[in-house]
Amino acid sequence: MNRRATRDVHGFNYAGSWGTSGLDLWQHHDHGLMAVEVARGKKAFPGWNTARWWLSHEAFQRDPERFLANLDAGLGLFAAHDVAVVPVLFNRWRDPVCDFGGVPLDHLLPHASAWTRTDDLFADPAVDGPDVAPVQRIFRRYLVDVVTAHADDERVWAWDLCNEPLMGAYVHDEDSPLRAAELRWLRWCRGVVLAAGARQPLTVGNYADVAALRATEPVSDVLGFHPYWMWQGIGPETNVHTREGFEAYLDECVAFARSVGKDLYASETVWGARDDAKHVEVMRYTLSRLRERGIGYTVHALHHSGVADLHRDSHGPVGHPEWLHFLDADGSVRPGHEAFDEFAPG
Repeated sequence: MNRRATRDVHGFNYAGSWGTSGLDLWQHHDHGLMAVEVARGKKAFPGWNTARWWLSHEAFQRDPERFLANLDAGLGLFAAHDVAVVPVLFNRWRDPVCDFGGVPLDHLLPHASAWTRTDDLFADPAVDGPDVAPVQRIFRRYLVDVVTAHADDERVWAWDLCNEPLMGAYVHDEDSPLRAAELRWLRWCRGVVLAAGARQPLTVGNYADVAALRATEPVSDVLGFHPYWMWQGIGPETNVHTREGFEAYLDECVAFARSVGKDLYASETVWGARDDAKHVEVMRYTLSRLRERGIGYTVHALHHSGVADLHRDSHGPVGHPEWLHFLDADGSVRPGHEAFDEFAPG
């Protein structure tokens, strides 16, 4: 599987239908059902070429051998359909409606709890001495075991170090200890992944705020961002709830990427809607604006799931983003959503 150009990435995020959180999905991983869902996606959208697949360090901690076996088998499933993968190593998006799980801030901030007791919590990825906090040992073993096994695996298009870090007003405060701690942790993660031999590019899935993109640029080989046109009238300071604000945000991100000489990749995009026609409108508008700027993307998300924002109201709590999935629980394509492949690279 040859590495495709960033601008030609045309894909989806994937979370299996059988779980509601990262730990749930991986502790109860269903390889057979995953095979069905990936095949459904490729049949419905033949142009699909890249999947952003969310992992779970919590599940790895509980059963490393099983986790690694399921990861390898899943990479094989995607490869069988000519779909390259962006594994998401960590998550910092904490949803109040249906939390996916991930890394809490008190695991990153020294002395925030009894388990983050050292001042030098993530200093040296090459040393794991007796005074290192337990959380560091857990993170390191996870990164090393996962990445070493796939360091030159051509099925992996890139490694996403973390989904939506810096997701708060503190991203704009350069004196914030939270911001400093999170960036320090991301630098540590990059160091561990590179020391494990990763040959694929590294990226970070940044929330729709250019300040986060700028802050994580030093740890990113490919700049990752989440350009959502939040049409209902809510959004960060970039005003992405208006078309004008959304397009200004895109142009600012493109200009920044060019200034640092790096590719730009929309690792999540296309905001949700309960109404199918509205969701298709959002998709057409969003993907056309990305394509005209030469930006590849993995839309959030392929399949119905118990995970937040990927199911109808009849399947669980639904937050402000409404319904983002493209395939319903029975595998059928939401009406009009076959238009996704109109944006596939020629």
